[in-house]
Amino acid sequence: MVTPFDQNGAILYDCFEENIEKYLEAGIEGYLVLGSNGESVYLEHSEKLKLIEATRKRVPSSMTLLAGTGVESTQATIDLTRQAADRGADAVLVKNPFYFKSQMTFDVYMAHYTAVADAAPIPIIIYNVPVFTGVPLQSRLVIELAKHPNILGLKDSSGDVKLISEVVWNTDPVRFGVLAGAAPTLLPAMFAGARGGIIALACAAPKAALALYRAFAAGDYKRAGEIQRIIAPAAGAVTERYGIAGLKGAMELDGFQPGLPRRPLLPLSAAQREDLVQVLRRMNSELAELS
Repeated sequence: MVTPFDQNGAILYDCFEENIEKYLEAGIEGYLVLGSNGESVYLEHSEKLKLIEATRKRVPSSMTLLAGTGVESTQATIDLTRQAADRGADAVLVKNPFYFKSQMTFDVYMAHYTAVADAAPIPIIIYNVPVFTGVPLQSRLVIELAKHPNILGLKDSSGDVKLISEVVWNTDPVRFGVLAGAAPTLLPAMFAGARGGIIALACAAPKAALALYRAFAAGDYKRAGEIQRIIAPAAGAVTERYGIAGLKGAMELDGFQPGLPRRPLLPLSAAQREDLVQVLRRMNSELAELS
Protein backbone atom coordinates (compact mmCIF):
# COMPACT_ATOMS: atom_id res chain seq x y z
CA MET A 1 0.00 0.00 0.00
CA VAL A 2 1.11 3.56 -0.68
CA THR A 3 1.39 6.21 2.02
CA PRO A 4 -0.60 9.36 1.14
CA PHE A 5 1.15 12.67 1.90
CA ASP A 6 -0.14 16.22 1.65
CA GLN A 7 1.74 19.13 0.07
CA ASN A 8 3.73 19.66 3.27
CA GLY A 9 4.72 16.01 3.55
CA ALA A 10 2.34 15.12 6.39
CA ILE A 11 0.68 11.69 6.26
CA LEU A 12 -3.01 11.70 5.37
CA TYR A 13 -4.10 8.87 7.65
CA ASP A 14 -7.80 9.26 6.77
CA CYS A 15 -7.01 8.76 3.08
CA PHE A 16 -4.81 5.78 3.93
CA GLU A 17 -7.67 4.08 5.77
CA GLU A 18 -10.20 4.93 3.05
CA ASN A 19 -7.97 3.25 0.48
CA ILE A 20 -7.95 0.10 2.60
CA GLU A 21 -11.76 0.09 2.59
CA LYS A 22 -11.72 0.18 -1.23
CA TYR A 23 -9.30 -2.76 -1.30
CA LEU A 24 -11.54 -4.73 1.03
CA GLU A 25 -14.49 -4.03 -1.27
CA ALA A 26 -12.42 -5.20 -4.26
CA GLY A 27 -11.68 -8.51 -2.53
CA ILE A 28 -8.03 -8.09 -1.55
CA GLU A 29 -7.22 -10.42 1.37
CA GLY A 30 -3.58 -9.59 2.11
CA TYR A 31 -1.99 -6.24 2.95
CA LEU A 32 1.56 -4.93 3.12
CA VAL A 33 2.31 -1.68 4.94
CA LEU A 34 5.77 -0.03 4.97
CA GLY A 35 6.84 -1.59 1.69
CA SER A 36 8.78 0.09 -1.10
CA ASN A 37 5.63 1.65 -2.58
CA GLY A 38 4.77 2.93 0.89
CA GLU A 39 7.93 5.09 0.68
CA SER A 40 9.09 3.42 3.88
CA VAL A 41 12.62 4.83 3.49
CA TYR A 42 11.13 8.32 3.96
CA LEU A 43 9.07 7.48 7.05
CA GLU A 44 9.97 8.34 10.62
CA HIS A 45 9.94 5.49 13.12
CA SER A 46 6.85 6.84 14.90
CA GLU A 47 5.04 7.16 11.56
CA LYS A 48 5.77 3.53 10.74
CA LEU A 49 4.24 2.36 13.99
CA LYS A 50 1.16 4.52 13.52
CA LEU A 51 0.64 3.19 9.98
CA ILE A 52 0.80 -0.41 11.21
CA GLU A 53 -1.81 0.42 13.84
CA ALA A 54 -4.04 2.15 11.28
CA THR A 55 -3.83 -0.84 8.95
CA ARG A 56 -4.61 -3.42 11.61
CA LYS A 57 -7.59 -1.32 12.70
CA ARG A 58 -9.10 -1.63 9.23
CA VAL A 59 -7.89 -5.08 8.12
CA PRO A 60 -9.81 -7.94 9.78
CA SER A 61 -7.78 -10.39 11.85
CA SER A 62 -8.77 -13.14 9.41
CA MET A 63 -6.71 -11.42 6.71
CA THR A 64 -2.95 -11.26 6.48
CA LEU A 65 -1.13 -8.08 7.47
CA LEU A 66 2.54 -7.80 6.58
CA ALA A 67 4.81 -4.96 7.65
CA GLY A 68 8.13 -4.00 6.10
CA THR A 69 10.70 -3.87 8.91
CA GLY A 70 14.02 -4.27 7.13
CA VAL A 71 16.45 -1.44 7.90
CA GLU A 72 20.22 -1.20 7.75
CA SER A 73 21.24 -2.51 11.17
CA THR A 74 20.36 -5.91 12.57
CA GLN A 75 19.29 -4.59 15.98
CA ALA A 76 17.09 -1.86 14.51
CA THR A 77 15.41 -4.47 12.30
CA ILE A 78 14.79 -6.68 15.33
CA ASP A 79 13.37 -3.75 17.32
CA LEU A 80 10.99 -2.67 14.56
CA THR A 81 9.94 -6.28 13.95
CA ARG A 82 9.00 -6.72 17.61
CA GLN A 83 7.10 -3.44 17.62
CA ALA A 84 5.26 -4.44 14.43
CA ALA A 85 4.24 -7.70 16.07
CA ASP A 86 2.97 -5.81 19.12
CA ARG A 87 0.77 -3.73 16.82
CA GLY A 88 -0.84 -6.68 15.08
CA ALA A 89 1.37 -7.59 12.12
CA ASP A 90 1.11 -11.29 11.23
CA ALA A 91 4.55 -11.43 9.61
CA VAL A 92 7.26 -9.04 8.47
CA LEU A 93 8.97 -8.39 5.17
CA VAL A 94 12.71 -7.85 5.63
CA LYS A 95 14.77 -6.39 2.82
CA ASN A 96 18.52 -6.96 2.90
CA PRO A 97 20.87 -4.28 4.25
CA PHE A 98 22.83 -2.77 1.36
CA TYR A 99 24.71 0.41 2.23
CA PHE A 100 28.14 -1.22 2.59
CA LYS A 101 27.66 -3.20 -0.60
CA SER A 102 31.13 -4.70 -0.89
CA GLN A 103 30.81 -6.22 2.58
CA MET A 104 27.33 -7.68 2.12
CA THR A 105 28.52 -11.28 1.75
CA PHE A 106 26.78 -14.63 2.08
CA ASP A 107 27.99 -14.93 5.68
CA VAL A 108 26.87 -11.40 6.58
CA TYR A 109 23.36 -12.04 5.28
CA MET A 110 23.16 -15.47 6.92
CA ALA A 111 24.07 -13.95 10.27
CA HIS A 112 21.72 -10.97 9.83
CA TYR A 113 18.62 -12.89 8.82
CA THR A 114 19.26 -15.65 11.35
CA ALA A 115 19.55 -13.12 14.18
CA VAL A 116 16.33 -11.37 13.13
CA ALA A 117 14.45 -14.65 12.74
CA ASP A 118 15.70 -15.92 16.11
CA ALA A 119 14.48 -12.78 17.86
CA ALA A 120 11.23 -12.22 15.96
CA PRO A 121 7.94 -13.23 17.62
CA ILE A 122 6.31 -13.53 14.17
CA PRO A 123 7.48 -15.09 10.87
CA ILE A 124 10.03 -13.50 8.56
CA ILE A 125 9.67 -13.11 4.80
CA ILE A 126 12.87 -12.32 2.90
CA TYR A 127 12.55 -9.38 0.50
CA ASN A 128 14.74 -9.40 -2.60
CA VAL A 129 14.50 -6.03 -4.36
CA PRO A 130 17.83 -5.38 -6.14
CA VAL A 131 16.45 -2.45 -8.16
CA PHE A 132 16.54 -0.49 -4.89
CA THR A 133 19.19 -2.22 -2.79
CA GLY A 134 21.66 -2.81 -5.61
CA VAL A 135 22.51 -6.18 -4.01
CA PRO A 136 20.58 -9.15 -5.43
CA LEU A 137 20.07 -12.11 -3.13
CA GLN A 138 21.29 -15.39 -4.58
CA SER A 139 19.12 -18.49 -4.63
CA ARG A 140 21.76 -20.38 -2.60
CA LEU A 141 21.34 -17.89 0.26
CA VAL A 142 17.54 -18.03 0.23
CA ILE A 143 17.54 -21.83 0.11
CA GLU A 144 19.84 -21.99 3.13
CA LEU A 145 17.82 -19.40 5.07
CA ALA A 146 14.61 -21.29 4.30
CA LYS A 147 15.80 -24.02 6.68
CA HIS A 148 15.21 -21.66 9.62
CA PRO A 149 11.88 -22.48 11.29
CA ASN A 150 10.86 -18.81 11.48
CA ILE A 151 11.75 -17.82 7.91
CA LEU A 152 8.69 -18.78 5.93
CA GLY A 153 8.88 -17.07 2.56
CA LEU A 154 10.44 -14.89 -0.10
CA LYS A 155 9.10 -11.88 -1.94
CA ASP A 156 11.13 -11.59 -5.12
CA SER A 157 10.88 -8.28 -6.96
CA SER A 158 13.81 -8.94 -9.28
CA GLY A 159 11.62 -10.50 -11.97
CA ASP A 160 14.13 -13.38 -12.11
CA VAL A 161 11.92 -16.39 -12.82
CA LYS A 162 14.97 -18.67 -12.78
CA LEU A 163 15.69 -17.64 -9.17
CA ILE A 164 12.08 -18.34 -8.20
CA SER A 165 12.14 -21.78 -9.80
CA GLU A 166 15.42 -22.66 -8.07
CA VAL A 167 14.09 -21.58 -4.67
CA VAL A 168 10.79 -23.43 -5.14
CA TRP A 169 12.58 -26.58 -6.31
CA ASN A 170 14.90 -26.63 -3.30
CA THR A 171 12.55 -25.66 -0.45
CA ASP A 172 9.57 -27.25 1.27
CA PRO A 173 6.45 -25.88 -0.44
CA VAL A 174 4.29 -26.69 2.58
CA ARG A 175 6.12 -24.30 4.93
CA PHE A 176 8.03 -21.93 2.61
CA GLY A 177 6.16 -19.78 0.09
CA VAL A 178 7.43 -17.58 -2.72
CA LEU A 179 5.62 -14.43 -3.83
CA ALA A 180 6.32 -12.49 -7.00
CA GLY A 181 6.96 -8.78 -6.56
CA ALA A 182 6.83 -7.69 -10.21
CA ALA A 183 3.55 -7.51 -12.12
CA PRO A 184 5.14 -7.76 -15.61
CA THR A 185 6.34 -11.28 -14.69
CA LEU A 186 3.56 -12.31 -12.29
CA LEU A 187 2.17 -15.13 -14.43
CA PRO A 188 5.57 -16.61 -15.40
CA ALA A 189 6.53 -16.45 -11.72
CA MET A 190 3.42 -18.40 -10.73
CA PHE A 191 4.12 -20.97 -13.42
CA ALA A 192 7.58 -21.28 -11.84
CA GLY A 193 6.01 -21.99 -8.44
CA ALA A 194 5.21 -18.63 -6.84
CA ARG A 195 1.99 -18.76 -4.82
CA GLY A 196 0.90 -15.27 -5.81
CA GLY A 197 2.23 -11.75 -5.72
CA ILE A 198 2.68 -8.49 -3.87
CA ILE A 199 2.64 -6.10 -6.80
CA ALA A 200 2.44 -2.34 -7.22
CA LEU A 201 -0.23 -2.43 -9.92
CA ALA A 202 -2.67 -4.00 -7.44
CA CYS A 203 -2.66 -0.68 -5.56
CA ALA A 204 -4.25 1.00 -8.58
CA ALA A 205 -6.02 -1.93 -10.28
CA PRO A 206 -6.82 -4.48 -7.56
CA LYS A 207 -9.60 -6.19 -9.52
CA ALA A 208 -7.36 -6.78 -12.53
CA ALA A 209 -4.63 -8.28 -10.36
CA LEU A 210 -7.17 -10.50 -8.59
CA ALA A 211 -8.65 -11.59 -11.93
CA LEU A 212 -5.24 -12.80 -13.10
CA TYR A 213 -4.58 -14.66 -9.86
CA ARG A 214 -8.01 -16.27 -9.77
CA ALA A 215 -7.80 -17.35 -13.42
CA PHE A 216 -4.46 -19.02 -12.75
CA ALA A 217 -5.70 -20.67 -9.53
CA ALA A 218 -8.72 -22.04 -11.42
CA GLY A 219 -6.50 -23.51 -14.13
CA ASP A 220 -7.75 -21.10 -16.80
CA TYR A 221 -4.29 -20.42 -18.13
CA LYS A 222 -5.51 -18.95 -21.41
CA ARG A 223 -7.45 -16.22 -19.61
CA ALA A 224 -4.61 -15.67 -17.16
CA GLY A 225 -2.23 -15.22 -20.09
CA GLU A 226 -4.53 -12.70 -21.75
CA ILE A 227 -4.81 -10.66 -18.55
CA GLN A 228 -1.02 -10.78 -18.08
CA ARG A 229 -0.51 -9.47 -21.63
CA ILE A 230 -2.90 -6.59 -21.00
CA ILE A 231 -1.62 -5.47 -17.60
CA ALA A 232 2.13 -5.82 -18.25
CA PRO A 233 2.54 -2.54 -20.21
CA ALA A 234 0.54 -0.62 -17.60
CA ALA A 235 2.58 -2.17 -14.81
CA GLY A 236 5.78 -1.12 -16.56
CA ALA A 237 4.53 2.44 -16.97
CA VAL A 238 3.35 2.68 -13.37
CA THR A 239 6.55 1.39 -11.77
CA GLU A 240 9.54 1.33 -14.11
CA ARG A 241 8.80 4.53 -16.03
CA TYR A 242 7.19 6.80 -13.44
CA GLY A 243 7.76 5.09 -10.09
CA ILE A 244 5.89 6.19 -6.96
CA ALA A 245 4.45 9.25 -8.68
CA GLY A 246 3.12 7.05 -11.48
CA LEU A 247 1.56 4.59 -9.08
CA LYS A 248 -0.13 7.38 -7.14
CA GLY A 249 -1.29 8.96 -10.38
CA ALA A 250 -2.81 5.67 -11.51
CA MET A 251 -4.54 5.22 -8.16
CA GLU A 252 -6.02 8.70 -8.36
CA LEU A 253 -7.45 7.94 -11.80
CA ASP A 254 -9.22 4.91 -10.34
CA GLY A 255 -10.81 6.84 -7.47
CA PHE A 256 -8.30 6.17 -4.69
CA GLN A 257 -6.79 8.86 -2.49
CA PRO A 258 -3.03 8.32 -2.77
CA GLY A 259 -1.92 11.83 -1.94
CA LEU A 260 1.43 13.13 -3.18
CA PRO A 261 4.88 11.56 -3.01
CA ARG A 262 7.08 12.73 -0.15
CA ARG A 263 10.01 14.95 -1.15
CA PRO A 264 12.50 14.59 -2.71
CA LEU A 265 10.12 12.70 -5.05
CA LEU A 266 7.99 14.92 -7.26
CA PRO A 267 4.46 14.37 -8.60
CA LEU A 268 3.81 13.66 -12.26
CA SER A 269 4.10 16.43 -14.80
CA ALA A 270 1.10 17.18 -17.01
CA ALA A 271 2.69 15.32 -19.94
CA GLN A 272 3.50 12.30 -17.81
CA ARG A 273 -0.03 12.22 -16.43
CA GLU A 274 -1.52 12.33 -19.92
CA ASP A 275 0.74 9.47 -21.04
CA LEU A 276 -0.36 7.44 -18.03
CA VAL A 277 -4.02 8.17 -18.73
CA GLN A 278 -3.64 6.76 -22.25
CA VAL A 279 -1.91 3.60 -21.04
CA LEU A 280 -4.50 2.91 -18.33
CA ARG A 281 -7.39 3.73 -20.63
CA ARG A 282 -6.18 1.09 -23.09
CA MET A 283 -5.65 -1.44 -20.29
CA ASN A 284 -9.15 -0.92 -18.92
CA SER A 285 -10.67 -1.07 -22.39
CA GLU A 286 -9.00 -4.37 -23.23
CA LEU A 287 -9.87 -5.86 -19.86
CA ALA A 288 -13.50 -4.86 -20.39
CA GLU A 289 -13.50 -6.57 -23.80
CA LEU A 290 -12.02 -9.68 -22.24
CA SER A 291 -14.79 -9.83 -19.67
